[in-house]
Amino acid sequence: MNALILFGGWEGHRPDEFASWAESILSNEECEIEISDSLGVLADRRAMADIDLIVPIWSSARSSHRPEFGNISKTEEEGLLSAIEGGCGIAGWHGHMGDAFRDHPTYHFMIGGQFVGHPPGWPDNPKPENDFIRYRVNIAKKDDPIISGIPDFELVSEQYYMLVDPSNDVLATTTFSGEYLPWIEGSVIPVVWKRRWGEGRIFYCSIGHTVTDLNVPEVREMMRRGMIWAGRR
Repeated sequence: MNALILFGGWEGHRPDEFASWAESILSNEECEIEISDSLGVLADRRAMADIDLIVPIWSSARSSHRPEFGNISKTEEEGLLSAIEGGCGIAGWHGHMGDAFRDHPTYHFMIGGQFVGHPPGWPDNPKPENDFIRYRVNIAKKDDPIISGIPDFELVSEQYYMLVDPSNDVLATTTFSGEYLPWIEGSVIPVVWKRRWGEGRIFYCSIGHTVTDLNVPEVREMMRRGMIWAGRR
């Protein structure tokens, strides 16, 4: 399997560290890995034809945000969508995939959702760790190979509230307490899902503000399986 890891965007999400994490996981799966800090490769249709899996690590990039975060061009987005539709997979996590390219709705249509907040305080808390809470992740589809054998679990991190596509194949969810935003009490939001875009496979997990989050054993195994699943043609 040929994998392309793209990293950039908001430095607060430490894209370089996550790129190294993804490389370490995929290198144990006999993957040929290319790592790029530029989105330009997406516009090269010939190069993309050989890629089986894209791992995007590029959060907060949008035209209304800071220019140094970068953004995806129309040509690059078209190349990405064409590659996925043609059979290349994409797998990612947290804001690196779910909070990227906010002003590109077709990108979010493709991945199946978009981040909108993580109570208690976003975007008002100046320190992201102030939004870390203990929450539970419930396995929704215990017989799916990506999630099989993984129990419900808890972690302390950002609990992502997301707008999601109802056509997603949801593998895990979380329920919001309403302690910080009473009007969302009892809302069940997908945490992990998979889906299709043309011939391509999409896998997403909303956990992953820090590498420590991704190294929670249940999360690490879901991500490993999800990336391998997405990269299969």
